[in-house]
Amino acid sequence: MSSRGSFLGTVLLLSACSPHHVSPAAAPPRVLFADDFAGAALDRAKWSVEVRGAPVNDEQQAYVDSPETISIAHGRDAEGAEDGNALVIRARHRPGFVASDGTKHDFVSGHLDSNGKFLFTYGHAAARMKLPAGTGLWPAFWILGAGDWPATGEIDVMENVGERDWTSVALHGPGYSGATPLVNRYYFPERQDATGWHVYAVDWWPDSLVFRVDDAVAYRVTRPM
Repeated sequence: MSSRGSFLGTVLLLSACSPHHVSPAAAPPRVLFADDFAGAALDRAKWSVEVRGAPVNDEQQAYVDSPETISIAHGRDAEGAEDGNALVIRARHRPGFVASDGTKHDFVSGHLDSNGKFLFTYGHAAARMKLPAGTGLWPAFWILGAGDWPATGEIDVMENVGERDWTSVALHGPGYSGATPLVNRYYFPERQDATGWHVYAVDWWPDSLVFRVDDAVAYRVTRPM
């Protein structure tokens, strides 16, 4: 599972777990991967931090491996997080920052993934997150295949472009990448928005995927689709 995208603001990702199951009638799920961020620092055995400047999606920031953009919060600094722990990904305004590849950027941020450390097929993946709001922001929680994109697929469990009232989900693969038709917005109920804590999840079966925000179904995709 990977958590990728452009982060401008603060994103708190509390848990990411993937119990493996293949049918609704199967035995209780096994937890294959989880992180409650209880340690003093990021667990590098589970997560890699990408460092690059060249944009993939016309992003305006460089990705850096720095405590100013990626840190672990506890107690009051992680208010609202389960067990009082949270991963914090925060963008910073750094006009004229020069990345390692020589490109210049006005912002820096953090990008984590588990590429090369964890891989699964079918199961439940979820993260409890609190998003920023504002024009130009793009936090995201993606699951990517281990091979070339889009041949090995992409499951976008949560993407947000700084809007408070909605987040989106999507699927990409061979023949339906980029402007994929398999996309849907989820609008929050009254008195809720993306800046509050929510669980973003997907249940991935051989014949379908069901995306959820908290307990509400945000989108259902079947293999014929």
